Amino acid sequence: GQPIPRNDVLYKVRGRARYAANIEMEGMLHACFVRSEHPHARVLGVDTAKAAMAPGVRTIITAEDAGDELIGTLVTDTPILAKDRVRYVGEPIAAIAADTPVAAAAAAQLVEVEYEPLPAIFTPEEALTEGAIEIDPEGNVLIALHNERGDIEAGLKQADVILENSYSMEQIDHCFLEPPAGVAFVDPDDVLTVMVCTQYPHYHHKQIARALGRPMEKVRVVQTVVGGGFGGKMDNTVEIAIALLALKAERPVRMVYSREEVFTTTTKRHPMKVRQKLGATKDGKFTAFDVEFLLDGGAYRSYSITVSGRCVIHAGMPYMFPNMRVDLKTAFTNHVPCGAMRSFGIVKTAFALECQINEMADRLGLSPIEIRRRNGFVNGDTTATGQTLQDVGLLKTLEAVEPIYKKRKAEIAAEPKVEGIRRGLGIACLGYGIGYSGIRNPSTARIRVDNKGTVTAFCGTPDIGTGSDMSLAQISAQSVGISVNRVNVVSGDSTKTDDSGPTSASRTTYFSGNAAFIAGQDFKGQFEAAVSKKLDVSDDQVRLDADTVTIGNEAMSFSEACGLIGEATADIMGYGKFDPDIEADILTLKGNPYPTYTFATHLVEIEIDEDLGALELKRVWAAHDAGTIVNPMGTEGQIEGGVAQGLGQAVMEKVVRENGYVTNPHYRDYLLPGAKDVPLEIECIFVDNYDHTGPYGAKGVAEVSLIPIPAAMAGAVTSASSIQPTHLPMESEYLLRLIERRDEEGL
Repeated sequence: GQPIPRNDVLYKVRGRARYAANIEMEGMLHACFVRSEHPHARVLGVDTAKAAMAPGVRTIITAEDAGDELIGTLVTDTPILAKDRVRYVGEPIAAIAADTPVAAAAAAQLVEVEYEPLPAIFTPEEALTEGAIEIDPEGNVLIALHNERGDIEAGLKQADVILENSYSMEQIDHCFLEPPAGVAFVDPDDVLTVMVCTQYPHYHHKQIARALGRPMEKVRVVQTVVGGGFGGKMDNTVEIAIALLALKAERPVRMVYSREEVFTTTTKRHPMKVRQKLGATKDGKFTAFDVEFLLDGGAYRSYSITVSGRCVIHAGMPYMFPNMRVDLKTAFTNHVPCGAMRSFGIVKTAFALECQINEMADRLGLSPIEIRRRNGFVNGDTTATGQTLQDVGLLKTLEAVEPIYKKRKAEIAAEPKVEGIRRGLGIACLGYGIGYSGIRNPSTARIRVDNKGTVTAFCGTPDIGTGSDMSLAQISAQSVGISVNRVNVVSGDSTKTDDSGPTSASRTTYFSGNAAFIAGQDFKGQFEAAVSKKLDVSDDQVRLDADTVTIGNEAMSFSEACGLIGEATADIMGYGKFDPDIEADILTLKGNPYPTYTFATHLVEIEIDEDLGALELKRVWAAHDAGTIVNPMGTEGQIEGGVAQGLGQAVMEKVVRENGYVTNPHYRDYLLPGAKDVPLEIECIFVDNYDHTGPYGAKGVAEVSLIPIPAAMAGAVTSASSIQPTHLPMESEYLLRLIERRDEEGL
């Protein structure tokens, strides 16, 4: 619960952080890909002869070198290098290592690829049309899911009001500041070492070993400092290519993506279309929710299965719907693959649901808070998967913002009006499952100490810039009973830590925190036993707490105790594994998909210039049920960052695609919020709620803070200007069209 500054701040702001692109090694080569120029084509031949003769070129690999092994995050469906066919613009076909980046790029232009263009598909609707060319050997349906509870038709008949709307959301890029980069080399012990900016070192370790046919002990993956991830650095980028090049060249090889490569070839957030019906009685109780999702999955599967499943599981959250029907289809297209991004698609499903709930509140004459209070989850409610909920703090978050909402609403109504300028308030909620959906995803931790009192916690989920190492240090220290200043966390090395899953799905504090707590308790017991043995006293006479070891009426510092037991410290290793009993059937979508859920309500205040269509976010009040807050300073930073990211997705961010090509592959064309766009007033409110399964009652918060922002801003626009946005981003041109339509219809 202490607001401790992150332990990685100073060396980052002083320019001492070692990012992958900064790593230099003697004799190191520089690599780049040769990429497809077509969205869909057969590859008839790849001629590297001219490139091989270019100045500075040391080695080239093609599909012949990479072999027939497929790679992939959840399903191995992606070639390392394209051999017979390319499925999107930018798909890697060959890779070149040369003395300099310029030499490698110049040689890439000399590789001659012979193509036979094929018909391309650019929308899910096209992909699902009968007779459409098949992109994947299994067809164009990447995944289709269905879930229901109750009787949807009966629920619609019970409703006094039924709303039916369609919503659409554009594709989004992660926009991490640091592009994918890595260095591969073989160390003196013949261990292939890959240093890479990743959210999941253990995944890459296993995949490199399998794809290259090397024993696991002959591969090591070390996470470098990560300059932003947001889900985009869990997938495959440079890892296997640089490993192959390093083995072939027998020299270290580094590859760094250009910014254009990031925009055109890395995974994206799925474009989504939603059609939904919402039924309610005249007193505001929901009776039915009927929704259809259609997603563009791109050319390969990546994390589409996870995103799709999470969207269906979270449909209707965080509200009780006695009758619900959910259908989802994700289709292959000839676009860059879509994958994991912060919230795994829930920011988009929440946009549709929360916008429709705000409209229903207006139709029924209820406040946006009251309609949510009447339908929001409470302890004992069951989700659409049949899971019974506990430790639900949703209504507390509504209560936290309600007085602020009433006060600001009255103040805005009393303010003098400025022609063309309107202000409004908007509300949106969220419910989010912590961890991976319906599959066991355990975390482990090990804690050791030396005879000088320095404690090291080995935790498998890496810190990707979120400050999670600091939180895990706090939990470890609290559990052991020592000062947090003693604890060093090792978290990003696949040979020094156990596989504890990726840093994603807001799981680190909850999963790895629980593992660290268990390891701390184990360590504490072993340490106290070692002291009692050394002093020949009974175990119950020794207690470690507050960095002090008490033996009867005597006390010594933890460091003194470490010195006392000396070499015996090497035998002490606390071990913790947290593996909650979660399981849900991916086909029936029934079961307990998550061990716990986090909840929040966001209240926003916006200002809209109706002459320009310009939308400005003025204030945010973010009330979160994240259980016990391990580090308030770090948690507030996560929420503030989520607000900024949600703002971008709400009003400006989109990848512009035309016939398979990205037409805005630079920050001069892809708009992002700047410092002046983010409101100065972001108030973080943490409601008092204890999660009985979390470490010291903690849940998670990192991913969820962006989810309510677009919907809350859309609700505020409706409140201010009496228009109903149904599309993201809410760009000026789009808002102006809605305003013009409102004026034409005399609303």
